[in-house]
Parts: sequence; C-alpha cells; structure tokens
Amino acid sequence: MSAGVDTRADLERSLGKREIAPLYLFYGDEDFLIGEAAHRVVEAALDPGERGFNLDTVRGAEEDAMNVASLVVSYPMMGSRRVVVVHDIEKLSNLERLLPVAEQPVVSTCLVMTSAKPDFRTKFFRAVREKGVVLEFKRLYESELPEWVGARIRSLGKEPTAEACRLIPSYVGRSLREVQNEVEKVVIYVGEKKSVDADDVNSVVGVSRQFNIFELQKAVGLRDVPRSMEILERMLKSGESPVGMIVMLTRYFQKL
Repeated sequence: MSAGVDTRADLERSLGKREIAPLYLFYGDEDFLIGEAAHRVVEAALDPGERGFNLDTVRGAEEDAMNVASLVVSYPMMGSRRVVVVHDIEKLSNLERLLPVAEQPVVSTCLVMTSAKPDFRTKFFRAVREKGVVLEFKRLYESELPEWVGARIRSLGKEPTAEACRLIPSYVGRSLREVQNEVEKVVIYVGEKKSVDADDVNSVVGVSRQFNIFELQKAVGLRDVPRSMEILERMLKSGESPVGMIVMLTRYFQKL
C-alpha cells in the first residue's frame, strides 16, 4: 500500500501537506535522488528543534536489526513523532528480526529506509511494500537530464536557456550529484542576473572541467611547464585554495 504515493510528485505533495507515513522505502540506482527523498521526509516530519531528540540515522552495514527495532519503538521526546533513517537497509544484520515493525508499524515513529536493491521476495520487504510508501529511483536517461537541470535552476530562482540545460550534463556526465554541484556554482556566478545562458555555463563549468587539480597533476607529470602554469593561474583566479592545491600536489608526488 503506497497510500496514494506512487511518484516523486506524489511524495512532494503528501510531504507538503505533512502527511507522514510510518514506513518509507526509497530504492534504486540513483542514490542522489534517494538521499534527497529521505532528507525531505525528515524535514517534513520533524521541526528543526525536534531533530536533536527524535532523529536517528544509521547505516545497515554498521547496525543490527534489534538495535534498529529498539530505536523505532522508543517514545518521542518533547514531540509527537520520532524518525529513524536506515541507509542500505538490505545490509542490516538479522534483518528478519525487524519484520514485526514492518508488519505492524509504530504510529509514533517514521521509519525511512534506503536500499540499492531490496529483495521483494523476502517477508520483510513484502511487508514494507504492503504497509508503507515504496518508491524506486531509476537513473535518469541522458535525454532526461536537460529537463532535470532546468527544473533545478528554476528552483533556485533563475531562468535557464535550453542550451545551458544541455551544456551542464554534457560537461559533467550523468552523476546528478556532480550536476547539482555545477548548477549551484553557475547560479552563484550569475549573481543578480535572472537568467542562465550558455556563456555562463562555459565560464563556470567549462573552465572547472579544463582547469582543475587533476589536469594540473597530469601537466606536472608530463613536465609541461606552460600548460601547468596556465592551469595554475586559471585555478587561482577562480578562487581555488592554494593550500589545498599544494596538499593535492604533495600527495601526487608521494604516489609517484
């Protein structure tokens, strides 16, 4: 039972109304979107002042199911709800011991789980799918990336051109985490300007892809002094930390 939440848009609408389910399972290949979804549930379920008392975040590979169960059944402190986030739930040892919590969710606790590949043949994951909100986050196709980039830029208050939306993933690739980082850099770069165009992207993302510490290391390794100096100057002009550059170069020399 997904409680009427079958898509990411449904999830946003329900969380916007603060309709919090007792169980959430976010799974799939796109870990960036999964992490965002888990964060959105926490934001909707708990006010900032409540999170110090009523939020626990653990990783499945580092925990036992009985410890997680004890967190889930604990009563809220100074609030009406607890949130327990378990990343990589499929790696939790003795997972079957968490089955009672899935079959009879605790009303006062919201259990948020993430997983790369849950096994829905098991009783636990079947119970979660029956009782909670289960959403899959597939990796976006290349053709979907420009639209996703455009939505992100608009959410930050800027209007992008179609070419700008196409250019960012063409420079960065399909990693949404890296794409989001570059989107934020471009929006900061344009300042008060209301739009983001191809020139803005080329000035920020294009430069960062050509002039970075890894390209500097490569040029130094090839003993290409002119190229090394060009990259060094461009990095310094773009605000890179000289100390950080020295640290990375030192590590490079140590490896050599």
